[in-house]
Amino acid sequence: MAKFHSALHRRKTIEELSDRTILESIELITFSRNDLHEYKEMFRELQQKGVIVTGAFEGDLWSTQGESSKILFRFDCELYGEVNLALKCYTVQKIYNGIKAQTVRLNVAKIKEAIRITRGFRPDYLSHLEDAFNRFGMHKQFTMATSIREFLAYYNHPYSDAYSDLCSIFNTKVSNVRELPNFHDILLFDHALDEYFNTCTTDEEKLKFYPLLLWWRITRIIPMRPVEFYSLRRDCTFKDNEDRYWMVLPRKKKKSTLPGKLEITDTVQINQEVFEFIEDYKQLTSAYDSESYYLISYKAYRKYVKIKTKEKAREKMGAFQFINIIDRFYDEIVTPKYGDLERIKPGDTRHFAFCNMMLQGFNMLTIARIGGHNQLETQLHYHKHLDHFASSFVHHAAQMLRMNRKKLMRSNWDVGTQAIIAKSKIYRLDDFQETYKVENGYCTDHPSRCQVGDCRFCEYYLFSPDDEQKGLAWLKDCSNLLETRIKEQLELIRYVTKSMNYDCTTLTYQQTGQEKLSSACNELRRLMDQKAMVDSHLLEDEL
Repeated sequence: MAKFHSALHRRKTIEELSDRTILESIELITFSRNDLHEYKEMFRELQQKGVIVTGAFEGDLWSTQGESSKILFRFDCELYGEVNLALKCYTVQKIYNGIKAQTVRLNVAKIKEAIRITRGFRPDYLSHLEDAFNRFGMHKQFTMATSIREFLAYYNHPYSDAYSDLCSIFNTKVSNVRELPNFHDILLFDHALDEYFNTCTTDEEKLKFYPLLLWWRITRIIPMRPVEFYSLRRDCTFKDNEDRYWMVLPRKKKKSTLPGKLEITDTVQINQEVFEFIEDYKQLTSAYDSESYYLISYKAYRKYVKIKTKEKAREKMGAFQFINIIDRFYDEIVTPKYGDLERIKPGDTRHFAFCNMMLQGFNMLTIARIGGHNQLETQLHYHKHLDHFASSFVHHAAQMLRMNRKKLMRSNWDVGTQAIIAKSKIYRLDDFQETYKVENGYCTDHPSRCQVGDCRFCEYYLFSPDDEQKGLAWLKDCSNLLETRIKEQLELIRYVTKSMNYDCTTLTYQQTGQEKLSSACNELRRLMDQKAMVDSHLLEDEL
C-alpha cells in the first residue's frame, strides 16, 4: 500500500512516463542558508496561489488562507538567532508540500514553545524541557515531541541528538480517537429531533432548528467535516436523467501526481428524502437568502435564534453559530424531557458515517474518496470505533425487540421505559392461541414452518423455562459465544480491509478482496441480529 512521503522531502519530476505515471527524484531536506533563495521563491509561489495572503518572507507576521478563516503565523524568536530563520523555512517547506496551514501552525506553536523553554535548544536547558513534558498531558507530550524531533532533524541543530533522545521518551502515540457520546443518548437525541419536526405547526418553528435536521440527516450518511457542511452551496443538489439524486460537496477536486495520494471525489449520490429536505429548506429560507451562495442561511439563524452578544454579520454559518443551535436544542427541547444527556458535537456524525460505511462493507479506497481523505491509512483511525459501534447497535436492537413484543412504539419511549420493560415478563403463555413446547420455552408458530433452526434466534420464540436459572444460563452462553464471534468477525473485516490491493493512481481495488469484505460484513450483520434476538430474552440485570 502506498504511503505519503514526509512533508520535508523535496520532489523533482525527471520524466513523464505516461498520462498517469511520472518519474521523480525525492531528497530529504535539511536547512541551509545557501538555499534561502529557493525558500523565498517558494514563498512567492504561495503568494501567487493565494495561500499566503499577507506578509513578507523577511517579516515576522504572515497570514494564510485556511478553510474558513485566515491563519496567522508569528515568527518572534529572533532572540535565539538562526533558529527563527530555520523555523520560517520549515514552515514554507511544509505548506509548499501540501500540508494544511492549520496543521503547520500547530506544529510551529509547539516548536516555538520548546524554543522558549530551552532558550533556543541550549544544552544546559535540556532538563527544563523534560520538566515541562512531565507537566503536560499525554496528548500534548506526543504532539510536541513529534514536532520537535521533526524540526530538529530538519534544522540539524548541534544538540539535536540530545533533544531527540529526550523527545523519544514522550513520543509514544496515545490513541486520539474521540470518545463518541453514549449510544442511548444519541438515540434519544434522534427521537427528540424527529418528534420536534413532526409536531411543528409553523415555518418559524421549523426554521429555528432546520440546520440541525439537515446536518443530522446528511452527515450521518456522508462523512462530511463540519466546515464542509457549513460551506455547502445553495445549488449543491441536482437530479440526473436517470432520476438519481446527487450532492456536490465543497471540496477541491484535483488529480494528484504524488505517490500514495488519492483523487478525492466532490460529488456523491444521496437519496430522495435528503434531496427533498434540502429543497424544503431552500423554499423556507427563500425570503432571506434566495441569492445567497451558501445553503445554510445565516440571516435565518439571526432571525430565529436570538443571541445575547453582538455578532458581526457573516456570509455563512460558522462553528460558533452551529454549536449555538445544538446547545439551544438541548436546552429547550431535549433536557426538559429527557434530563441531562451527553451532548453530540458537530464532528461526531462524521465518525458515525465512517463506522456505518465500514460495517456495510465499503472498502478503504471508496471510504477515503467519499470522506475526503487523500491517504488510505487515515481510515484505520476509525476502525477503533467499530467494536463500540457494533456492541451499541446490538444492545439497542435487543431493547427495541423487547419493546416491539409489547407493542411499545417510540412515541411512548422515555428514559425509564427500558428499565421497566427489562424487569418484567413481557408475555404470559395464555397470550397466544397456540404454542408448542421447545427447549426452555415455547414456539408461537407451527414448528413445520421453522426456517431458523435455533429457537434463540427466532422472533416467534417465547422464553419460558421450567428452571429459570438454567434457562438464563442457556441464553447467556449463546450470547457470550456470539459476542466472541462478532469480535472475531470485526478482526477479519479489519484484516481483509488492510490486506486488499488498492491502486491509488487508477482508483481501482482488488475485486476478490471486495467480495471477501462484503461476505464478512454480511456475516457480521447476521451475527449481530442473532445476538440482538438472544439478548432481547435476557433480563437487563443478566446482560
